[in-house]
Amino acid sequence: MSYLSKLLIIIFLMFASVANASNNSFVGVIGAAIGDIKNQKNESLSNGSKIFFGDTIISKSKSNAQILFLDQTVLTLGEETELTIDEFVYDPNSQDGSFVSTVKTGTVKFITGQISKKNPDNLEVKVPAGTLGARGTEFVVLSETNNESTVVLLGPGPNNTLGMIPGNLILSDGINSVNITNPGFEAMVKN
Repeated sequence: MSYLSKLLIIIFLMFASVANASNNSFVGVIGAAIGDIKNQKNESLSNGSKIFFGDTIISKSKSNAQILFLDQTVLTLGEETELTIDEFVYDPNSQDGSFVSTVKTGTVKFITGQISKKNPDNLEVKVPAGTLGARGTEFVVLSETNNESTVVLLGPGPNNTLGMIPGNLILSDGINSVNITNPGFEAMVKN
């Protein structure tokens, strides 16, 4: 079991009772923060800070953060990035849920968790010029401007030797869509 998996399990167990005992919309925690990381209320976020439904996380220049979600999804925000948690519903018993986020600007690396593994249609990433759906994979979203976003599939591919479910991304501008199935391939959407 990897270090990240162990850390996710420990964090989940620590906060699961808090999340279930009160309906405060707790969805995850900052696993690592370097530099100036804030939320929409201009509150500083650091290692161990709780993330709630509706939060916007903003990383400033020379800053980055890793967010660990209850379903084991991991998001890593690069510098000068703004990300909003639009929807996060997760039942740890059935592993059913829904996760919708918006990458307004910057770079975010996604490692999908149980929600996407159980039902790929339940993970959606909004970018300024379109939307992205993902199935059980690792990918990067780069929103350089309000008019252009790039996504790159990192893996795993259809012929991986680890027996993992092949990754799949579907990027749409609302009219056209492209399906990315090969690691290293990218697609761009413009407004």
